[in-house]
Amino acid sequence: MPELRLKRSLRIPADLASQALGELLQAIAKQEGPWRGFALHVSFGDLHLPDVGYVAIPIRLTVEKNAKQARTFDIRFNSANLPAAFPGFTGTMSVEPGEIGESELHLSGEYELPMQFFGKLLDGALMPNVAALSLENFIDEIAEACQARVDQREAEFARYHFYSRTTG
Repeated sequence: MPELRLKRSLRIPADLASQALGELLQAIAKQEGPWRGFALHVSFGDLHLPDVGYVAIPIRLTVEKNAKQARTFDIRFNSANLPAAFPGFTGTMSVEPGEIGESELHLSGEYELPMQFFGKLLDGALMPNVAALSLENFIDEIAEACQARVDQREAEFARYHFYSRTTG
């Protein structure tokens, strides 16, 4: 099983990022709101085709807070449709403190290629590293969503406090 370790920088503190990450992962797992039908995706260009769109694979995600490590979530997902035909992933997503007001989002784990030998042939020769590219896109999307969620909360907090001071 190929192993993967990815990280992305966030411009938000680790505790706020971790809270947002947990909420986002739960929303994906429960298929709530804008996360209903969440899918991993790769562009046609990554498949060595004309880059005029993308392929999306809806996933079924399970998430659990890791009891041993702070700001860490154990995740597992596979395709919501035809799981035997697409790679599955088992690993963790975590947030580590960085510089003041910053943090790092980590995705680490292993993905299991489907169809044993044929799956390895597809991943290695015909569609090199497509599973890894879809996980790169996944962490990018989650990082952007964490950032946006925290930014939105801070804006609402500031708006509430500004409004209450100007009307009171």
